[in-house]
Amino acid sequence: MNYLHKYHLVEAEKARVLGQFFEAEEFYERAIAGAAENEFIQEEALAYELAAKHYLARGREKIARTYMKEAHYCYDRWGAKAKVKDLEKRYPQLLNSNLIRQSTLTEGMISHSTAVMKAAQALSEIIHLDQLIARLLLMAQAAISLENARLYERLANYAKTLERKLEEQTQALQQEIINRERTEDALRQSEANYRNLLQTANSIIIRYDPQGRIHYINDYGVKLLGYKEHQILGRTLFETIIPDIEISGRDVKPMVHNLLRNPQSYPQGEGENLCRDGRRVWVAWSNQAIFNDRGEVVEILSVGNDTTQRRQAEEALQRSEAKFRNIFANSQVGIYRSRIGDGLILDANQRFADLFGFDSPQEMIGIEHTTGYWVNLSDRQQGIEVIKRDGEVRNYEAQMRKRDGTVFWGLFSSYLNAADDYIEGVIADISDRKQAEVALQASEAELRALFSAIPDPLCIINAEGRLLCTIKGTSSYGEECTGKTLHQLFAKEQADEFLDYIQQSVRTQQVLTVEYSDWIAGREVWFSARIAPIRHEQVIWLARDITAQKQAEAASILEERNRMAREIHDTLAQAFTGILAQVGAAKQVLTDDVEASQAHLDLIKELARTGLTEARRSVVALRPQLLEGGSLQSALHHLVAQIRTAAMDTTLYCEVKGTAYALSTEVESNLLRIGQESLTNAIKHANADEIRVQLVYDCDRFCLRVKDNGQGFGVGSIPASEGFGLLGMSERAERIGAQLTIRSQPGQGTEIIVTVIRE
Repeated sequence: MNYLHKYHLVEAEKARVLGQFFEAEEFYERAIAGAAENEFIQEEALAYELAAKHYLARGREKIARTYMKEAHYCYDRWGAKAKVKDLEKRYPQLLNSNLIRQSTLTEGMISHSTAVMKAAQALSEIIHLDQLIARLLLMAQAAISLENARLYERLANYAKTLERKLEEQTQALQQEIINRERTEDALRQSEANYRNLLQTANSIIIRYDPQGRIHYINDYGVKLLGYKEHQILGRTLFETIIPDIEISGRDVKPMVHNLLRNPQSYPQGEGENLCRDGRRVWVAWSNQAIFNDRGEVVEILSVGNDTTQRRQAEEALQRSEAKFRNIFANSQVGIYRSRIGDGLILDANQRFADLFGFDSPQEMIGIEHTTGYWVNLSDRQQGIEVIKRDGEVRNYEAQMRKRDGTVFWGLFSSYLNAADDYIEGVIADISDRKQAEVALQASEAELRALFSAIPDPLCIINAEGRLLCTIKGTSSYGEECTGKTLHQLFAKEQADEFLDYIQQSVRTQQVLTVEYSDWIAGREVWFSARIAPIRHEQVIWLARDITAQKQAEAASILEERNRMAREIHDTLAQAFTGILAQVGAAKQVLTDDVEASQAHLDLIKELARTGLTEARRSVVALRPQLLEGGSLQSALHHLVAQIRTAAMDTTLYCEVKGTAYALSTEVESNLLRIGQESLTNAIKHANADEIRVQLVYDCDRFCLRVKDNGQGFGVGSIPASEGFGLLGMSERAERIGAQLTIRSQPGQGTEIIVTVIRE
């Protein structure tokens, strides 16, 4: 015997109580089928009754009626009369009158038999027994026939009714099954759509229990917070996304605990949430409690939107507003907003109030009109016309009057807000600038008059070598040169040199003095130029014609050279010539120790010839000098090159450090002589393998160094008769105000340093 139907009936009741209606209906069907199969009529009736109650509770009355009729029929078959009457009494709307009349059919038949018996007793007194029996039989047959006819009629009607009801119930069940299948399909599709909606929503969707343990989170939330699903499900909010403390210092844990205890009190909220990698994101949450049948909170559903960018934008906007509010309040120019019609001041900062002699902007806003502070209202009207036409006015100058009547110059820049019919603008007090402009104009007039009186040519040249303006003097330079570049006026080499001087003056902000020559009208003209830096990377180039001075210097130098050449020729050369003559005569008369005498005489002769050669070289050296062909550095380069060709065993270097600049002619001439003497001594006496000449151009001093790696000497051990060259260098250094330093030790070479301080 199989009792599985009892288990199914119990499971159906459990599912119904838990609200699992589809599962309950499935178990009811299984219980009914199992009881019918095993012929448990009473349990089949019970299963039908409970199923009918279930459908009736869900409002499905047609199905409930069908199941209740089946229960009524099973109870009647089982013989449970009291249960049948109970169902008829409790559910008359589900059981039609035919079924109720059928249950009373047997009682009706019994009452009819009783009536027949009473009639027979009444007739027994007057009718014989046979007749009575015959009549009774006829009456019984008639009654039975009549009752059978009625019963057959009722049964036929009931059969038709049952067939019709059964067909209706079958159709209702089929339609219910179809509707149920459609409902289940729709429910499954709805669940799929809902699940897809949750997964694809651009919001965090999360469910958690009142202890904060996470039961569900959608894909968006997983990606945003940087977790994988298995890393966050089953863990609490405090273990995952709730930070210990926000960056602002706010502790959100107490608020989250209150949310878990009473979610209805926190329908919305916003705060920082912690990502798995430590990042912080701002999320705006909407919270909804989920209740069970007993009204208890079983879960909390939270939907969050990422507001990090909005928060960052808000914070940036707040910082920007604070910055501009600070700029507005502390600006050194007046900022205002006024109505375009009557000039009523709608807003102003402290500087604007200060400009017009008020203690605070509140004394002006909504009270004062700008029209009362213009010295000339025509200036305001002109500015209004411009701003209406162009929408703005910039750098508009006008005289304004303060509260106490003091007049000052104001510089306006304003913009029109046509929609709201007001002007926004700034104003600065330029009274000092206007006074400075007047003074500058007067000064410029004086300077132009002064420059016009200067006979020397004067130019203003920028750092690119372009003549911006010229003031004509006695020179041939005039206004026709304005706008031209140095490379358009001079040869490339000279133009490059001039441009170096200009850029050096601009860079060092020091005045330079240079000399140069130019061929003008077929003759060479010499100039001494003063290059002075001015503003905007420009220089003033003041050139003075020194041709006559240069010619006089050249004539004087030439005369001095010729005089010295004659003197050397008449003295030193003649003396050496006489020595040679005497030596030649002595060789003829000497007879003793001829070989020794001959050797000594040959040596004397050789020495005399060497002295003569040196004398002639000195005469040649006194001719026009290397400096006449260029600057000091070029002269030393040329001198080193000459010595390098003669001294094949010695390596010579000449290098320049810093940007070269010109020194006075006297200084450069003496420096060249000192360098020449130092090189000559190193070649003749030092037996050096290497000689290094270095020119160092600093902004405040110039230094000439000549260093060799020769045999060296003790500086204090040279006899006066043999130290003429060092003495000459010392005298030349003293003549130009330079400092001479000689460093030397035997076996360690020699270094000669000459330092000139620039004025």
